[in-house]
Formats: sequence, C-alpha cells, structure tokens
Amino acid sequence: QDRARISPFIGGNVKAIYVIEGDKVKKGQILALLEHPDYIQLQQELQQQSSQLDYLKQEYERKKELYEQEVSSGREFQRARSEYLSTESAVNGLQSKLKLLGFDVDKVMKGEIFSAVPIRSRIKGFVNDVNTTLGDYVEPQFDMFEITDNSRTHVDFRVYEKDIYKVKEGQKVYFTVA
Repeated sequence: QDRARISPFIGGNVKAIYVIEGDKVKKGQILALLEHPDYIQLQQELQQQSSQLDYLKQEYERKKELYEQEVSSGREFQRARSEYLSTESAVNGLQSKLKLLGFDVDKVMKGEIFSAVPIRSRIKGFVNDVNTTLGDYVEPQFDMFEITDNSRTHVDFRVYEKDIYKVKEGQKVYFTVA
C-alpha cells in the first residue's frame, strides 16, 4: 500500500516527463504523457461505433414495432436486435478501455481526439525511480516510475548496551533516510 510501480496498460512513446527522482507527488497527479497512433484509432473507433449505435437503436425500435404489429418478419427484428446489442457492447467496451487509459470519454464522445495518454500516480508520496526518458517506447506493464509513501514508515533502531540508559519511552528521535 505504501509503494506503487507505475506502468501503462498499452505501449506508447514518452512525449513528456513531469517529475524527477525525489519529487513529492499527489494521488492522480500526471507523471508523464505517452503518445501512439493506436490511442487515436481507439478514439475514432468509439466515435464511429457510437454514431452507428444511434442509427441501429432507431432501426431496432422500428423493427420491433413492426414485428409487434405483425407487419415485419421475426428474422428482420432479430437481426436488428443482434446488430444493436453487438454495437452497444462494442461501444461500452471501448468506453471502458479509454477510461482505463485515462481519457475523458465524454469529450471523446463529443468529437475531441487526444493524441497523448496521461500516466498518473496511483498513490501520494515521493518519486523513487524514473526508469524512462523522452522518446522511449514503453511496453505495457513496464515500470516507468516507482512511488513510495513514507508517511507511515516503520523504523527499527539498534542501541548499544552502554547507551541504553539514554533512551526513554516517548522520547523524540530524529533520523534521516539515505
């Protein structure tokens, strides 16, 4: 809980790095940006499938009404229903995937296309390691950053026998971490 390795869900090229080792970060803070043509393609797919979904929903409702009035065949109704539900599933999957990547899905649905994905800190703490540089291609699950929260540090001290009388319960102790 006090340490996090930050890695992307899908690969990309490092466009920007906003932190260096030792920086204090907040949960959700953007550490870096990744870019890749696949990100743009996913957003375009969502927009296309979403507009297709509107049409298929109207077609499904029309065929359903005709089927219920016994004007249309069951086959046409079932095909319309199948296409609608299949496209709805595809849209939901793409939305979930883009949310997982850190995109604002509402803006994407309104027509915006983002070329870069933000890599965010999952915990508050300090940056221990930055394992990437600008322009690097980062594979999925590659540990780009390591963040450690030192607010609840457990420390063990050794006291020499001859100095034990100097230590009292409740005494303040100052120490530094390398």
